[in-house]
Amino acid sequence: MPNGRSNDHPANGRPASAIVLAPSLAALQAVLPVHGRVLIIPHDYPDPDAIASAAALHLLLKARFGVPSRIVFTGQASRAENRQMLRYCRYGFLLAGQLRLGRRRPAALVLDGVPWSGRVTVPPGARVIGVIDHHPQTRARKGFEGLMDFRPGLGATASILYEYLKAADVAVPPWLAALLVYAIATETLDFSRRFTPLDLEAYTALLPRANMKILGDIRHAPLPRAYFAHLREAMDHAQVYGRAAWSHLDAVEQPEIVPEIADLLSRIERVTWTFCTAWRDDDLLISLRSSQPSARCGALLKAVVRDQGSAGGHFNMAAGVLNLAGRPLEEREERREELVRSLLGWIERRSAEAEEPLDILAHSLVDKKPAAG
Repeated sequence: MPNGRSNDHPANGRPASAIVLAPSLAALQAVLPVHGRVLIIPHDYPDPDAIASAAALHLLLKARFGVPSRIVFTGQASRAENRQMLRYCRYGFLLAGQLRLGRRRPAALVLDGVPWSGRVTVPPGARVIGVIDHHPQTRARKGFEGLMDFRPGLGATASILYEYLKAADVAVPPWLAALLVYAIATETLDFSRRFTPLDLEAYTALLPRANMKILGDIRHAPLPRAYFAHLREAMDHAQVYGRAAWSHLDAVEQPEIVPEIADLLSRIERVTWTFCTAWRDDDLLISLRSSQPSARCGALLKAVVRDQGSAGGHFNMAAGVLNLAGRPLEEREERREELVRSLLGWIERRSAEAEEPLDILAHSLVDKKPAAG
């Protein structure tokens, strides 16, 4: 075999030698180490897609290839739904700060992000052997020769892992099916934004297997009081002009609330562009959403952030961060206002390209001309 690993590991009671590997599985097997544990690294502050995909990959490595793995991530999962997902994940997660590698250089597989994006923290000493991601990629890192399974345009990375598990003939336990179903639903906003036939296949195949009690507990996870304080602040700061709505949070402990506010604003009638900014210590966080089919949110946010920070995302959703450590408060606010004006300018141009005029809404939170909220 390409990596020297025996091809006789049993999969669902049958010898692996009796199974013809699908191309995706063969490519994965080719990069797996002969000995030792593999680190599974989702993007920092993992969301439902990253959590479910990491759990699915752990199952795949163990059941199909006999490879032990450990799921490691940086940052906390503070959003209530994400905490519930971790609670029901039977494989366990380890914070990167708790990892002790010593002299070992373990192999690592990165999920739902790329290690050169600034959104994935790879522990020092680990060597990345593969990346599985559904975000649009403009380029691969020069010199990287590991597995690169990039599916731009796909609704969720969880759908890719479903395909792997299906190809490997690995049964998905009900608790994991619930996590994968929730991940696909959240990434596609219940199929109201971009998805593919694979996303739909994964969802419909997994739903009958899912533990519905777990799925319900995740969807309706208890919310901390801080959530409602942030929600009120976001609504107080919300502004709407034409088909764009945005808000700002002065200080957040964890970043998950920022995309949640952007998603919430997208429910406003006739609004097609939303974004939320927030200060988290010295970082200015940005989350962008659009229901326009040709929005290209990831590319737009990269154009706005430029070399002042990092940004990336999908056609209809994106996230970015600017680090303003050491800058005085007045300059920090000026930079935020500049970013808001720049985003609104880009949105106006994109709306014009789509022949979607920025007319004043009949129903909105606040009818105002563009201002740096």
